[in-house]
Amino acid sequence: MMRQNARECFGTHFEGQHLSLSDLKEKPNIQNHDYLYKNNIPAYPESVEFHVQKVSHVTGEQGLEGIFLNSGFRQPSEMVASDQHHFLWWALSVTPDDRSSADERFLASLFPHRSAAQLRNQPPVLEHFTTSKAFQKKSSYGNFCFTFSLKELLWHYGKQFCYDDQSPVMHVYETVLYPKEIQYTVVVHPHYVKIYDRCPRLPKYGDGVCGYNGGAMWWRCQSPSEAYENKLEVNIFARSVSVSPNHREEYYVWDHVCVAFHMEPGWVLHVDRNKLLKNVNACEISQPCLLRAPETPLSLNEAEHVLANLKASMGWGLECGGWR
Repeated sequence: MMRQNARECFGTHFEGQHLSLSDLKEKPNIQNHDYLYKNNIPAYPESVEFHVQKVSHVTGEQGLEGIFLNSGFRQPSEMVASDQHHFLWWALSVTPDDRSSADERFLASLFPHRSAAQLRNQPPVLEHFTTSKAFQKKSSYGNFCFTFSLKELLWHYGKQFCYDDQSPVMHVYETVLYPKEIQYTVVVHPHYVKIYDRCPRLPKYGDGVCGYNGGAMWWRCQSPSEAYENKLEVNIFARSVSVSPNHREEYYVWDHVCVAFHMEPGWVLHVDRNKLLKNVNACEISQPCLLRAPETPLSLNEAEHVLANLKASMGWGLECGGWR
């Protein structure tokens, strides 16, 4: 189903499913998605498994002020007034350590029995390919990035919105295909909210796109770049992998995972202000800029000054690592 999201971007939605790249290619009559069907993409690491413990929420200057005013996260008033589902959106935040571990898993999947010398002599591979927005510090959604462990957020959400100390439920919500992007959405909600029961539960294990287990979201990334300027070369005899420049840059779809927390009108996911201050950083805006009016993009220097002034106004002593 083709529809427009809250930021006026059109995408094709597949509800209750996380469809792989190959699954999407087999779907008939998907229009305006030419990148999906390109067949000249150079070889790259496919279906790389990341184990990601952290998620991030990015907002603009007014959103930043609202989060500290409310001591937590809530839906913007204009979104609450709409008839859409009320979500608090978070993206997976892939760390350098996450990428290193994924590199090791990818190489082990190709060559399970490498010698110690082969292990030492193999340079990292993924750093040449993980260039999409899923791996960048920049964001299209604002200049201020809050980063938390997903496990901690689920704990706060369960304590505040779930009855009888129940843990929240996680479901496979949908796949959204944009012209250059595949978004996999996981929805988090209390047990008593039944509107997502048509969606399958998010798996702990399996061969799907993503799941949650042991405090981490595992994600099998199928296309880690928006534009492939390198190609992967596998030497099965030397049991090694190398990277070489491609003759031209090839644009393609890229994929990522979002976690959407169900929020009723008036709900605020409260987090201690001390933690909010510790876990927020300024970041650059990437294109396309998807800030909602009246928010405006700032330079990184401007955003850092805004954040420094906010911390100073709240009596945050950086030399003490906390409140003065």
